Amino acid sequence: MLQSLTRPAQANNLADETPAKPTDANTVAEIKAWLDAHNVSYPSNAVKADLLALVNDTDA
Repeated sequence: MLQSLTRPAQANNLADETPAKPTDANTVAEIKAWLDAHNVSYPSNAVKADLLALVNDTDA
């Protein structure tokens, strides 16, 4: 008789997951949201390239 292999259920807690760093594929709004979540300040007139540079300089 075959025994079914089961794994313990894992909680799907999004708070414990760190989203991947944004890339050029992300929107400016998504990049700003990531920076905000990581307490990184940026100028209000920053363009996508400036925001991505801040992302890449962040150790997160």
